[in-house]
Amino acid sequence: MRASWLNMRALALCLSLFALPVMAAPWQLVTDRSSIEVDVGWVRNTVLTIRFPQLSGDVVFDETDLSDASANITVPTAPLDTGLGFLNVLVRSSEFLDVGTHPQITFALTSITQTSKSTADIAGDITLLGVTLPITFAADVFRFSRAGDGRFEAGFDLEGELDRREFGNSTGYPDIAAELPIRIRLFLKEM
Repeated sequence: MRASWLNMRALALCLSLFALPVMAAPWQLVTDRSSIEVDVGWVRNTVLTIRFPQLSGDVVFDETDLSDASANITVPTAPLDTGLGFLNVLVRSSEFLDVGTHPQITFALTSITQTSKSTADIAGDITLLGVTLPITFAADVFRFSRAGDGRFEAGFDLEGELDRREFGNSTGYPDIAAELPIRIRLFLKEM
């Protein structure tokens, strides 16, 4: 009878292991394959694209249950690049990004709402120029597969927009647009 009780207990323990919820796992941000671009419209329908070549952060998610997902992304402002040196200086100045006082832009995920098999709305709080406001990005999954090293890779294209006036910057408006479209490409690798 004791052996039977031990066998039943062992079976119950094994079954309970299968019933454990899948936990969200950390993913490595592949920075050399990730990018952020912001378009700034100005006089005569010209568009200036500002590239932010550096970003870092922590991303945790389980693709089968997005409710526990978390992400904190930091983007240094000083390395920005417009492709034109004199415009880099202007955008870094206190007139616009004020990189001396605000050396980074941050994003903290608050929720992910799946909208189809390969799309989602990514909501979070963005801090720019010392002001934190909510923002939502439309995300499209363009890659989710096993890489050569056996780990999964995930790739996301995100698009959104912010109004810089809401962050306290209206320099040059209306000649320089206030609404700024944002494009983000994120590559992640399973840790």
